[in-house]
Amino acid sequence: MAIVSGAVRETVARPQPRRARHEADAPADGFDLGGAIGRGSRLLLAGVVLLTVAGFGLLQVLQTSQVASTGYELRTLQATRAQLEAENRLLEARIAERSQLDLLRSAAVNDLGMVDPEGSLSISVPVAAPDAVPLPRRYVDEQPPLEASEPSLWERIVDRLPGFD
Repeated sequence: MAIVSGAVRETVARPQPRRARHEADAPADGFDLGGAIGRGSRLLLAGVVLLTVAGFGLLQVLQTSQVASTGYELRTLQATRAQLEAENRLLEARIAERSQLDLLRSAAVNDLGMVDPEGSLSISVPVAAPDAVPLPRRYVDEQPPLEASEPSLWERIVDRLPGFD
C-alpha cells in the first residue's frame, strides 16, 4: 500500500510483458523443443563419454591382470626350471662317478660277485654304426601327430591387423 497525497492507493504487481522473440528463434510449428533436445543430446554425449572411459578403464584392468598372471606363471616356470637343472647336474655327477671303470669293476667283483672272463671272443660286423643311437621303443612314448586346430577369434583378429604378422 502506498499513500499518495492523503489518499490510500493500493499498488498491485502487474506481470511484465513478455519480450518478443526474434523470428529466427521461434520454431516454425509453434512448439519449442530445442531446450529438451539440447539437454538430451548433452546427456547422451556424457553417457557415451562415461562408457568410453569405463571401457578403457576395464581394458586397462584386464591387461594388467593378464600381465600379472603371466608374470606369476613365468616365475613359477623359472623356479621349476632351476630345480630341474639342479637335479640334472646331480644326475650327471652320479653318472660321471659311476662311469669310472676302476670303480665299476671293483663294484662288480666285490658287490655282485662277478669274475673275470676266461677267454674273449671278437665279432666283426660289416654294417656301419648309426649317427645317433636310437632309444628302444619301450622307452619312447609315441606321440600322435599334432593336428592344426582352428585359430581362436583373437588370433584371427590379430592376423587381420597390419603389422602383427
